[in-house]
Amino acid sequence: METRSVKKAKGLFKIALVTLTALVAGCPVGIFTEFPNQEEVCTFDALREGIRAVSAASFPQPQLQSLLINGNLAWQNLPNSPIPVPPPTLSPGQTITLKGTGFGAGPDIDYSKIMIGNTRVLETDLTMYEQRLDVAKQVNFEVDAIEDTWGKYIVSWTDTEIQFVVPEHTTSGPLIVQVQKRIGYNESLLRPGQSHNVINAQTRRITDESFKQACDVVSILSDAKATDPLTVSVNNSGFGALFSLGEKIFWSYDFNIGIAHIIRNLDWSKIFGYQATDPVTGYIADPALLFGANKANAGEVPSAATDNVYFDPYPQPTPIPGFLGSDPLLKGNTRSSGWAGYRYAEASNPYTGKGEWIGFNCASCHGYRVSFEATPGNVVTKVIPGLPNPKWSLKWSLLGNFKGVIASEPGPVFDSGTKDVDKTILIYSLPQGAGEHALIRIKGEGSETDNDYQFSPIAIPNVTNYMGIRRSLSHTESYVGFEGSYIHSEEPDGSTGSMRAHELQALTAYMTKLDQYDRPLRQVGLYRWLKYKGKLSGQVGGDPGEGSFAQTGWESFSGISAAVNRGKTVFQRDCGSCHNDKVGLNSNEKMFRLNEVGRFFTPTIYQRKQQSIRATFLRDMYWVQHRGLLTDGHVRNLEDLVNPDRCTEGSQLYNSYYTVHNASIPALGGPDFPDPYPAHNRKGDVFRVPKSPTDTDTGVKRNRFIERHKYFVSIPGDNNWYYWDYQKMRREYGPDELGTTTPIGMPAAPHPWCTKNTNDVDDLVEYILTL
Repeated sequence: METRSVKKAKGLFKIALVTLTALVAGCPVGIFTEFPNQEEVCTFDALREGIRAVSAASFPQPQLQSLLINGNLAWQNLPNSPIPVPPPTLSPGQTITLKGTGFGAGPDIDYSKIMIGNTRVLETDLTMYEQRLDVAKQVNFEVDAIEDTWGKYIVSWTDTEIQFVVPEHTTSGPLIVQVQKRIGYNESLLRPGQSHNVINAQTRRITDESFKQACDVVSILSDAKATDPLTVSVNNSGFGALFSLGEKIFWSYDFNIGIAHIIRNLDWSKIFGYQATDPVTGYIADPALLFGANKANAGEVPSAATDNVYFDPYPQPTPIPGFLGSDPLLKGNTRSSGWAGYRYAEASNPYTGKGEWIGFNCASCHGYRVSFEATPGNVVTKVIPGLPNPKWSLKWSLLGNFKGVIASEPGPVFDSGTKDVDKTILIYSLPQGAGEHALIRIKGEGSETDNDYQFSPIAIPNVTNYMGIRRSLSHTESYVGFEGSYIHSEEPDGSTGSMRAHELQALTAYMTKLDQYDRPLRQVGLYRWLKYKGKLSGQVGGDPGEGSFAQTGWESFSGISAAVNRGKTVFQRDCGSCHNDKVGLNSNEKMFRLNEVGRFFTPTIYQRKQQSIRATFLRDMYWVQHRGLLTDGHVRNLEDLVNPDRCTEGSQLYNSYYTVHNASIPALGGPDFPDPYPAHNRKGDVFRVPKSPTDTDTGVKRNRFIERHKYFVSIPGDNNWYYWDYQKMRREYGPDELGTTTPIGMPAAPHPWCTKNTNDVDDLVEYILTL
């Protein structure tokens, strides 16, 4: 039998052979050094901030007076005209000139955006840099070599005139110019009194020390003002082809994950072939139970999820070298594994050659299988693209010998020596509907997602109405919204390679239509909530049935409208300072410092880099709450989120959420909430992780890994559980995690903004369910 050292030596020899062959062949592998440190390379730009302040001093209401197409007048605001002015018809590639007043100084000086329907007019040039892979460290990085570009559509912007080019991925809808002023910037938690500066997200993975990095502050934003919506038609004959390609990328592509995972010793074909063993129960691993996988049933998913799809080229060129260091496979076939969001894709394995392996895609995390009665007797069952999958989890990483799960690695500052650890139990206990990908990296490899011993689950976002967001994933606007999200390399535990411009445009086009199920989902969600709360009789006069209610719409019932209007008033009073905008996102994208907004689990890698968290957008909240609310998903439901007791220290609800105690196992949050697995963690209760027996080597390693997370504690006399101590975290967080001299001071409750009166909770929730 091979010893561990022999296996390691063989692995190192294979890596060295592939690296040497790749270098000889000219394949783009590389040697990773380190990523740039924004605290070292960034400085404050006083001139830029002065210009922003001058612009912010004047903030009139934006007014749109006329629209020109290629220099020709196509629409004019004539409010007193006896003949209605017909809406203009636009086509991709046309130059549009908007004339009016109060437009401000543009998206870089102010914080502005133009929307046409669900399409945001790209305000920043996107540059896709060539990616490299350090084969030995399995770290992706970028070099200063341009692979592709997507130019911005905004041509010029003054207070009275805007010019932009109609995007190729847009369709008809209201045209809106929204303006917010930059009224300051977040102070650094490391350098009090000074600005917090962040590296441009497009270039921060370029490791060449000679590359000049651009930086910006995290701007504090005003409330939003906007022009009145102007309905426009868009004649876009090419949209269908773009949409079709985008749909295939969403459902059919594997984002190079299959080849990355097989190299890290995870074989998805065994998992879906029921040949993998659950390492905790010892039973055959069930993909549906363990990580919420949905079957790719015809009629429940589009044909792109079940058909063979050939990509030429693949949307993202992989930086992983091909067989023995040769060129990687840049085109190939993908086919269904039988599960939605999990696809076979052809690739070239650097050690074994050409083959096909399963990886996952957007639909695995952003696909929620729901059934509802759309009209009387018409039951619809669909995997809804965009909605977060409330049962998705990282347990798949435990179903093989995935590199990084059982490892020898250095620890945190209070236990810094290199020791053997087994991450199985903590990964198994992760909240469903959330990820924590740093856990399955090895500390010290050098990647941005190395294990950092900061337990930071991140809830899967809802993306059914996402395209208006500029500050994507709580980054600053240098991330360039959804579009920028896919030009940055990830790591071998996730997607690799920056997406080509045309394919990114196609995926963006598809994303603009993910709201297609919003109306029935909102109607059905509200109906089920009213029925669960016993409010149908009082607000509707009886139970019309789900299909009839969904078909008629809540707007037809005066009792519901009255409650919704009351809730809207409460929302404007208690939530509007963060969740009001003019383009339907229900977020003004303000970013709050970590010491202001707080977090139940420790902030994520990216939240730490920004030292802040963005106000989220609100859509389809009946369904989104099933994965848990706030960025870590720890809040059980909407009622708990807005209840003033959650924000009040010493209340029963507060103590249930935020103090260490023996678990009380509260009820599920309402109808349709999935039972958690494993069952020991119910949201709205203390978060806990099982202790392993200490009479085995495996148990010692599993406990050691959990104990290296400083905010997991034990209760005296309890030999069964570790408990997450939120109070300890809010007292101590900062020096070990951020490098601050003293703790930053977390608020009493994460998201410490609740409604003022418990009597307002139901009306407020009812209104939110209509968003």
